[in-house]
Amino acid sequence: MQNEWVEVKIVRLLKTTPAFAYQAWIDPEMLRHWFMTTSRTNTSVHNEAVEGGHYEIIDQRQDKRVRVKGIYNKLVSGLEIGLTIQMPDVSEKQDDIEVFFEERSPGITQMTFFYKSEVPKERRLSQLEYKQKKKEYHDKVVHGFENIFDAMQNYIEAQSTDSNH
Repeated sequence: MQNEWVEVKIVRLLKTTPAFAYQAWIDPEMLRHWFMTTSRTNTSVHNEAVEGGHYEIIDQRQDKRVRVKGIYNKLVSGLEIGLTIQMPDVSEKQDDIEVFFEERSPGITQMTFFYKSEVPKERRLSQLEYKQKKKEYHDKVVHGFENIFDAMQNYIEAQSTDSNH
């Protein structure tokens, strides 16, 4: 039984520069507003934004503490970020994220997000059940990151509005 990969691709247009969108992914003060947390529920963000550097985000909602951590594998300023993501309190599984930034027109950046995760294949599952499990996982990941990117977009656009006044 071979495990299979689930891959997600999300493309977003952001009203900002590639450099600012890139910063939103590596600046701890910016991350605490949108990446796997909110400014209200964030307990801490620690990151070392260099290739091989680690990051960790701790979010607290009611009695639930969620830790998200990973390693920056690739950082090309304003263009590309590669990182791992893991929720060690939930699973030892580590997934991969790649994000690319491209200016589409002045002040408009296309962010292309790729997420790759291995989905364990359990012996008890038929091929059809496993395919359904992968689809449910895919849809859950897409839904989660769409919500995260909504928060990112709102945060980024509020920042650029603030800086214009």
